[in-house]
Order: sequence, then structure tokens, then C-alpha cells
Amino acid sequence: MNPGTPSFTRGLFGGAIHDELFFPYPAPLDRRDADEGARVTGLLKTLRQIAHDLVDSAQIDEDETIPEPVIQALADGGLLGVTIPREYGGQGLSSAGYARIFAEVARIDGSLGVLMGVHCGLGSKAIVLFGTEAQKQRYLPMLARGETLAAYALTEPQTGSDAQHIVTAAAFDATTNEWVLNGRKHWIGNGHRAGVIATFAQTAVDRGGKPTQRPTAFILRPDMPGFKVVGTVRKLGIRGSTQAELAYENLRVPADHVLGTVGKGFAVAVHVLNGGRLSLAAGCTAGTKQLLGEMVKFAEERVQFGKPIAEFEITKRKIARTATDTYAADAMIGVLAALAASPDGDWSLEAACCKVFASDMLWRAADEMVQVAGGRGFVKPWPYERLLRDSRINRIFEGTNEILRLFIALNGIEGPANELREIASALRHPLRNLGLVSGFAASRLRSRLGATPTLDVEFHETLQPHVQYFEKHVAELKAATEGLIREYRKEIIDRQQELERIADMAIELFATACTLSRTQQLIIERGEGLCSHEVALCNLFVVESGRRFRTSREALHSRYDAGRMAVADEVRARKGYGVPDALLDA
Repeated sequence: MNPGTPSFTRGLFGGAIHDELFFPYPAPLDRRDADEGARVTGLLKTLRQIAHDLVDSAQIDEDETIPEPVIQALADGGLLGVTIPREYGGQGLSSAGYARIFAEVARIDGSLGVLMGVHCGLGSKAIVLFGTEAQKQRYLPMLARGETLAAYALTEPQTGSDAQHIVTAAAFDATTNEWVLNGRKHWIGNGHRAGVIATFAQTAVDRGGKPTQRPTAFILRPDMPGFKVVGTVRKLGIRGSTQAELAYENLRVPADHVLGTVGKGFAVAVHVLNGGRLSLAAGCTAGTKQLLGEMVKFAEERVQFGKPIAEFEITKRKIARTATDTYAADAMIGVLAALAASPDGDWSLEAACCKVFASDMLWRAADEMVQVAGGRGFVKPWPYERLLRDSRINRIFEGTNEILRLFIALNGIEGPANELREIASALRHPLRNLGLVSGFAASRLRSRLGATPTLDVEFHETLQPHVQYFEKHVAELKAATEGLIREYRKEIIDRQQELERIADMAIELFATACTLSRTQQLIIERGEGLCSHEVALCNLFVVESGRRFRTSREALHSRYDAGRMAVADEVRARKGYGVPDALLDA
């Protein structure tokens, strides 16, 4: 793709289908780059050996720590430098290569996935993307060797998803040529032991002759005066990873440790986090594959009423839903990895769609695994309760799924609403506030350019009915978007129930398009007879996805929305349920 490539998902809101973006379906990494494919294969082999020899997930969970020998083995195997360019001692993997490695780490152990994700995908990656040559030379080789871990300190006690409005402040001291930081960060992965930390603070910059506070990114080390680890927190899941609270008390950071440009820390944050959604989605998908295997194994071995519970229709329904969702998520990741190869393209909505879909899928699969296992799903030493706990955080990491849905919807309606000045003006505020999850320029409105309302691809006959429904649903999303704009005008930014519904519609359409693309390519390469399983997965997923799309569409303009808000307001006023007990009126 060329820089400025339009967003497939953004186009859908305007009825435009950019089928050229991933039809034909992208080739796998080993076909596109044989050298990188071989290196990834070698790293996966090393990783699996480390897991076999050293990783005991139950013990990691119990001890709430990852043993040092595991971290050292990862470093020795080159696995802590996968996102660092080779000239600085790393592996120099592409987004696709890193996503595949991260997926395997997350499959092996959720806590290990957090450690690697923070080190490779956030802390180190920020320096790779925005560091000066001197900063890269100083810090990347040691991070690649695993001499120390990297962290990424953005979140603050009062700013979670609203991270653009951090309160940590930095003032420049010209006498010492240092920045002086004051504030607190919390839930910082690796923060208790990291030797290199990418962090953010508000700085005064000139905007039109007036001083304005804008975030700036910094590189800091724990040996800098004024840095303090306040403590760590205990968690529901991913207990082996450590999240710390950090205090900056007149923390003095040399001027040459600004990461990027003063006042442009926002760009650092959005680029780093956007790329992290690809690896997170890949990890969730790998975890779901693992759970699916565990579900089938348990259901085959567990006999009730004279036969394995795998033969019961209800169990089969659970297995089928998990399998079809996994097939779709896999297809989405393949597309997103190809889009990410052009980092100047507009793929932030697709990253958000993947993250929401895959993290919801993993949580659902973990819950179904516990249900299939019955009592054994709820207790140790069986691993299922731990897998459920570990899976929960993914719906919060990298932007909560609620915020991401609002981001998808608000960016989606921006194009169709742009012709109405009052709405376009009103959209600027929430889009700016949601900018941290947006990734790349939300102002690109070339959604319709070069696109048509149809999938202009020759599909195999078995997929043709799905194509027709897909095109129908794209038209319905366009009509629904325009209908919401006409009805609510600038108030649309506050109609979060409606925004959530059209976001879900867009997510289902993106998932369907990816699934159709991959299945079509498999039929071309193998023939329909040799990929009958994949065709069956596609058929079932697309039908079920279409039904979910219809449910969201039919819920628009619901006459019950006002009633829900009224009930919520009354519960708030009563500070809880507020109804007398049905069993004891006393």
C-alpha cells in the first residue's frame, strides 16, 4: 500500500467497499519474506523449548512472579529483542513477525505475554519509532540483550482511557538543561524493575502566541534523582506480571532524554499503542485456539449419562461458536498484519476492530471452558479458572473495548457527517479526546475515493450468497449512519448506545470481509474439496455474524433507550437497587 491508503472500515460507514485492500487475501509471512519466516520459525522453536523446560504457569500464578531463569532464557534466546532492529542487536521483526512471536508467548502464559508485550511492544518500540540515533545506540542494545527490561509509563490514577489529559507535569530548568517531572503513574507493567522507561508529562508549548499544555514523551531511568517505586498491586489474573505505581518527585531528566519532539508526545503514544492492538489480538486468538483444544479434550474424556459430553448438542454448539470465531479472528489478524506493513496507511479502525473482537472472543471461550469443565472448571489444580482470570484483562488493555467502540463509531460517522458543519464541529472534540486510541490521522476522509458499494471480486459460487448479504449489510450500515446523523445531529456524540450499535455492525462487517477473503484464497489455492473444513467454518461464521449485525441494526432508535437511562438515573438517586426485599419486608 502507498501512504494515505484509505481505511476499509471507515469506508463502510459511507457505503464504500475498498476491496483492493485485502482481496486477494495477503500471503503468509514465510511466503512474503522467506528469511524472516525462517527466523520466526527458529525463535518459535526456541520459545517452545523454554516453555517446556522452565515455564510452570500454575506456579507463576501461585508465586505471583516470573522466575528469573525464564526471563534470562528469553534474553539468551533473542526473544527480548524481537522488535529492535538488527543493527542494534535485535531481531528486527516486522509487525507480522512480532505478532506471531507474541501470540505464542501469550498462549504459553498470560503473565509472560504481559512482560514481553510491555518490554518489546511498548517500551522498546517507543525508542525504536521515535528515539534519536544517540538514544537508540545507548538503550536498544542493552534492551535487546535483556540486560534490563523496558516499561511504558502512561496511565495515571485519575486518567485511564482519558490519557490525553494526564496531570504529570514537566518544567524545563535551563540552568541545568534538565526537565523536572512531578506526578504519579500507576499499573505500570515491569515498572518495579525496568531500567529504561518511556513516560509522558505535560509541558508548556507555544500555540498561537499562548502557552499551552501538551504531552511530551521522555526516556527515564530509575537511577535518575526523584524517581521512586511506590509499590505494586495484586491482581485478579496475569498474577506473574507486575504492575507498579511510580512517583516522580522533582524527577530530573536530562534534556537529551526527550523522546521525539517537545509537545508531540501524543504522537508517540498513539503510534505505539495502535501497533500493540495487533499483537494483543494475535495473543487473544492464540489463547482461544489453546482453549478450544482444551475444551475438545475435556469434553471427549468426560463421560456423563453414558457418553462423552462432546456428543451433546449444547457442547457442540459451544465448540462450533469458538471454532468459527477463531477462524474469523485469524483471518482478521492476517489482514491487519498486511495493513500494518504500511504504517502510514490508515488502519487504526481495523486494529480497534481486531482488538475488540479477539478479546471478547477469548473471554467468551474461557467462560465456556469453565462451564464445560463444570466443578473442575472452578477449582485448582485444573487450569481453567486461571485461564479465565488471565483472559479478563484483555478487554481493558490497549484501550477498553467500550472506548474503542466509541472510537470506531465516531470516526466512522465523521466522513458522512462532514457535510453538515455543526456536526463536523461537534465531532472534533470527542475525536480529539479519543485520539489516544485512534492511532493515525482521524481527519482522512477519502473513504469513498476509488471505492464502490459492491465487492468487485470474482468469488467461488459457494461464497456468492454471503457476498450478496455483505453488500446488503454495507448499504444498511450506510443508511443507519445517515439516519442517526439526521435524527440526532450534533447530539450524536452523546448517544453512546447508538454509537455502540453501529460500531458492532462495523466490526461484524470487517470480520466477515476478512473471513470471505481468506476462504476465497484457500479455495483458489487448494480447491474446494481440500478446504471443506474452512468453508464450513466460513459459512457458519458469516451467517451468525449476519444475525448479530441484524440484531444491532434493529436495536437502533430503540424506544427503550430512554427507559434504560431513566432506570439508571433512579438507581443512582437511590444509591443502589432501592426496592424492598421480596422475602422479608422489614
